[in-house]
Amino acid sequence: MPASGNSKAPFDRPPGSRGPFQSAASGAAASRSRIAFAPPELLRALHSVLQAEPDGAWQKTARASGVAAGRAMAAAADRDFASRQEPTLADQSLEAGLALVERHFSEQGWGVLATDISLAPEHGLVLARLSHSPMVAALGHGPDFADATSAGFLQAFLEHVSGQPLVCLEIACARAGAPHCTFVITSSDRLDPVAGLIGRATPEEIIERLKT
Repeated sequence: MPASGNSKAPFDRPPGSRGPFQSAASGAAASRSRIAFAPPELLRALHSVLQAEPDGAWQKTARASGVAAGRAMAAAADRDFASRQEPTLADQSLEAGLALVERHFSEQGWGVLATDISLAPEHGLVLARLSHSPMVAALGHGPDFADATSAGFLQAFLEHVSGQPLVCLEIACARAGAPHCTFVITSSDRLDPVAGLIGRATPEEIIERLKT
């Protein structure tokens, strides 16, 4: 991988280049990291209270919980691999690690996640699209995005895999009328210039900007 700060960024290994992948999504590794979403009424109440606080308290709190869960999930997976003398996440393909995340989302009831690494080798971008988000379902239609927890999880998990600092931004949300929630993951220096476009440009336009 390129050193941190390289603008060509962090996902340039082709799938399958980091060793075999065996039963990674099964057993204890998939259950040691859990975010239990509360009933919709409680989520709406918490959202209302934290939205009234200054400095984006809702988004920061939700993202922090996702980051903690993503780190725990990755560490638990590596312990499980080590106990079975299998390659850890750092020695498996990016495709394999993201397959583990997709299954984890499904098993935990966090929605249906589809990841896309087609832009990783050339552009250093990983994309993820989330449908059936429990946060979107709980909060209903609104202008602010719902899935900071999922963004934090994806960021932390891929930081663990890549060994580099990353940022995950939700660039479109079903809560605001998009067909699904869309996330981009790469280095912060690449995402900072497009952050102001969120909500004003389509996810396709933002992704095109990131490819240049």
